[in-house]
Formats: sequence, C-alpha cells, structure tokens
Amino acid sequence: SMKKIAFYSLVLIFAFAKVQAASMSETMVAVKHASPMPGLMMVIKQHGDKLNLSEEQQQSLATWAKEHHPVVTELALEVKNGENTLHDAALEGDSKEDMMAQLETLLEKRQKIAAIKLDCRDNMRKLLNDEQWKKLIELYKGK
Repeated sequence: SMKKIAFYSLVLIFAFAKVQAASMSETMVAVKHASPMPGLMMVIKQHGDKLNLSEEQQQSLATWAKEHHPVVTELALEVKNGENTLHDAALEGDSKEDMMAQLETLLEKRQKIAAIKLDCRDNMRKLLNDEQWKKLIELYKGK
C-alpha cells in the first residue's frame, strides 16, 4: 500500500543519512550525548506503524527528517570529535583561554542541536492528533 511505501521511504531516509560513515548506533549515541532533548524521530522510525499515520503525515515527517537529520548528525559528531580534541589538548598543556574559546564553540553546537530537536517536537505536535501524540510519548517513555 502507499502507506507502507511512505513509511519505508522514511526508514530509508534514516538509513542513508549517515554522515562521515559513522554507524547508525555511533551516530545515535553521539546525538544523545550532545543533547538532553528527546529523540522522537527514532520512535517514529521504530514504531511509526503503531501510530496510524496518514500518508500526508508520513510525507511531512519524511521531509522534516531529510532536511534536519543530517544537520543534527553532523553537529553531534563535531561535538564528539571536538570534545576528544579538547580532552587531549588539556593533557598537552594548551592554555585555559584557548580551551575555553573552543568549548564555547562546542556549546553553541549543542544549543543548535537542542533547538532543532525542540523544533522537531513542536512540528510533530502540530502534525499528530492528540491520540497519536499521546501514543508517541508512551512509546518514547516505554522504550
């Protein structure tokens, strides 16, 4: 059915949105580490079939994911790599001033991730009806 096809295209977008050849689980860990905001898109990816999404809803979510998922992934990996670099720099005796400036950059990236994830939440809240939203939150909390 069209509904199934739309859902699988959403899954494929996730599958191919790998940045810098990082594995999906590595990427998920990096994103989770970089931001305390909930990752609701992963619930849609894993349990979207339980939400009775319309074709239109699936299309909107797929479009959102295609546009924002690579950005968040890229930022999260930059945060992870930047933190590793900072860690090593601290051991190598870099100045506090330099390191605090680099840290500021990483914090800005974390803020961007948080903002996108909150936009994602707000976008989903608009797209889903009350029943679907309630189910989504239950699935998220129950994972």
